[in-house]
Amino acid sequence: MSNTSAVNYSKVLDYLKAEELIEFVQKLVRIDSVYDPEVEGANESKVAQFVYEFLKSEGFEVYMDEVVPGRPNVIGIFRGSEPGRTLLFEGHTDVVSVGDKEKWTYDPFGAEIVEVDGKKRMYGRGTIDTKGNLGAMIYAVKAIKDSKVPVKGNIKLCIPVDEEGLMLGIKDFIKKGWADDVDAAIICEPEEKNLCIVAKGAIRIGIKIYGKMSHGCMPLAGNNPIWGVGRLITEIRKLEDTEKDRVGKHEFLGWPSITPTTITAPIKGVAQINVVPNDAYVTLDIRTVPGQDHKVLVKQIQGIIDRLKKQYPDGDDKFDATLEIIDDRPVVECDKDEDVVKALAKAYVDVMGKEPIYNGVPGATDGTFLAAWKNIPTVVTGAGDRELPHQVDEYVELDDLIETAKMYTLAALYYLND
Repeated sequence: MSNTSAVNYSKVLDYLKAEELIEFVQKLVRIDSVYDPEVEGANESKVAQFVYEFLKSEGFEVYMDEVVPGRPNVIGIFRGSEPGRTLLFEGHTDVVSVGDKEKWTYDPFGAEIVEVDGKKRMYGRGTIDTKGNLGAMIYAVKAIKDSKVPVKGNIKLCIPVDEEGLMLGIKDFIKKGWADDVDAAIICEPEEKNLCIVAKGAIRIGIKIYGKMSHGCMPLAGNNPIWGVGRLITEIRKLEDTEKDRVGKHEFLGWPSITPTTITAPIKGVAQINVVPNDAYVTLDIRTVPGQDHKVLVKQIQGIIDRLKKQYPDGDDKFDATLEIIDDRPVVECDKDEDVVKALAKAYVDVMGKEPIYNGVPGATDGTFLAAWKNIPTVVTGAGDRELPHQVDEYVELDDLIETAKMYTLAALYYLND
């Protein structure tokens, strides 16, 4: 650690118990919290209960708030010794599926610690996305509490469900007023400790293309919606190219994109090689950057549909389709001059001994809604390789985890006290 003003809080870091943090994260990872609506009890309830009981035993003010049956948010509060601002740390409890378990080198829910190239790693689903960072944020605030250092203001721990889905947890957290007193937020996600001050927006769209079922040997007796799918995707690609030319490549986020991700035909029933399907369904995963207006983009896609309807009004290649918006997450940005950014930058220098790297989040996080709905300055940062989430053999390096916890600790103190 470099010799900066962090020396004022160096004793607080003595209360950050690295071994206990690692053991805590292992316990989190060993609780399967993959959400599967088809399997009874496959949700975040067990890990949420574990976190709730831990925070309660450590003397935090803590609440369990059910979002939907079996899926509760956990909210922990540390109240400082003096009035001041409220800083929020956020880390979700759900994890994505492990996929084919046979492809894993280590048990995805084993949290096994292995030394690789001289560095200790913990393997398992959620080690970086984001149970490792969840543990780091909890132990950072625990160190502040245990040290009894004077603190101006409060720290709120938001531990929601469903970040990997439709983000029902954070939306419920905001709608119920839990974010009303929050002045800034640190979102604890795997970003190689980069300070991510901008995040791509996302629009998920579904388009249903209508046709008429017929025998494959008599296609003219029907109306094949797959031709319509092809025409639609061709026009969508042209729109993507136009948007790339218009807004360019963003410094932190790269290019905008409009990506067809699934094509289903027919929507119901079994696809057969000798049957023209009755209908088809295409999903688009649209990722936006600053300078793009979501309403305009949706209007442009609807315009493509309307033009194709006029171009192919009847016959066996008639085009007919409807559009639905599945989800809409805006682009969000946080200025480098915001106090929470400066506090994290200062903490990074003190822990790592070098200047931080500023970056952007290629996807949305729970912080998207805190920023968009409540105008809360929000930064995303945490331990873990940015490209490793959702992959087989997910892991976190233990040193990275501990450094992140130290950074969270100092950043909270700098933000609230300086």
